[in-house]
Amino acid sequence: MMTELAQATRQEAAEDIYLGRQPIVDRAQQLHGFELLFRNSLQNRAVVVNDAAATSSVIVHTLSEFGIDSVLGGGTGFINCDTGFLMSDVISLLPPDKVVLEILESTVCDTDVQRRCLELKALGFRLALDDFQGATDSNRALLPMMDMIKVDISGLTGDELERVSRDVRMLNATRLAEKVETLAQFQHCRDLGYHLFQGYHFAYPEMVSGRRLSSSHAALLRLVAMLQQDADIRQIENVFKEHPALAVNLLRLANSAAMGQRQPLRSVANAIVVLGRRQLQRWLLLLMLASADAGQSGASALLHLAATRGKLMELLMQAEQPALADSAFVTGIVSVMDVLLGQPLRQVVDSLGLADDIRAALLERSGPIGQLLRLAQALESDDDSIVRDYISANASRAALTINHSQGQALLWANKVLQAA
Repeated sequence: MMTELAQATRQEAAEDIYLGRQPIVDRAQQLHGFELLFRNSLQNRAVVVNDAAATSSVIVHTLSEFGIDSVLGGGTGFINCDTGFLMSDVISLLPPDKVVLEILESTVCDTDVQRRCLELKALGFRLALDDFQGATDSNRALLPMMDMIKVDISGLTGDELERVSRDVRMLNATRLAEKVETLAQFQHCRDLGYHLFQGYHFAYPEMVSGRRLSSSHAALLRLVAMLQQDADIRQIENVFKEHPALAVNLLRLANSAAMGQRQPLRSVANAIVVLGRRQLQRWLLLLMLASADAGQSGASALLHLAATRGKLMELLMQAEQPALADSAFVTGIVSVMDVLLGQPLRQVVDSLGLADDIRAALLERSGPIGQLLRLAQALESDDDSIVRDYISANASRAALTINHSQGQALLWANKVLQAA
């Protein structure tokens, strides 16, 4: 049963809790799951001062507002547990097969904590030790019970990382490198034998070597059929929205065709009109041939990020300035395409011929669309200052709008990418 604490905090926080996610990927950079970054709005920070109460409330809210399947999309969820939450019975609300409980580095491993960890493992939960940088008197007794060790590589010298990595290899646990911020760090940790990876290198994509994307054959066939049947332009646009990489390629092609017209592109529908149905159909047929080879390794995490971010921005903009909703969607999917296309973001933006407000949003994070892009990125990271500023600057129900839009965006992205 739900505890009185969880019931009370759920009532207090029902409209003022939002969710952040940070991707966790495997050695091939395929999406493995997300660390769930539970947060409270300004009002909740003043009302709920107990960490266990706050964590309990957001767990319950996540289960009821978003749904665990919507949040994780078939992946694994990693949830921070301080001592108070670890000892509470609210954990029983979580599905053991879908989550990993992260024991915070500040946890003192006394007899009660050891007993509780064994109880949770008996219930089927997996445990991870967070922010590990070496064995200490506080965490040494926990190590044999951990299914996963999350090594915080920030601040470690090369020799220190080598030493910690050797120590972790001696344990029968999955090894995760966290706070990976560069491609070089990812490659080094992979060479050291780590299984999973997390950090700004994945949450805030940076340019890597050039590559070509592979589009879904099913989507291409569907689009060709729709064009042959003279489908409505909005129906065609919706298919492109379900496939962010394909939408970006469409914008690039339309800009190339429209260069002499000096017509800035503002939406996917705009690009379809500029290109024309006949040329679009020819291009789709060529893409079907070009995409016969295997898809790019590691693209799934970024495509999921692009789809979720684009839809979230579209939904939030519909609530603020509906006329800019389509532009917000385009901005969201283009914002990660520097990595997927292996090009600097400015080069990607220049090749698409985007409208000035979209360019400013992408390159300067300015204007209403740029502010939403900053918000979307903040929700994906572990720094919620931008989210707090957004909530304080907008209507009193801003947090509820974020909650609802995130849930819808997650459902939409999971659905369309699973069908791709």
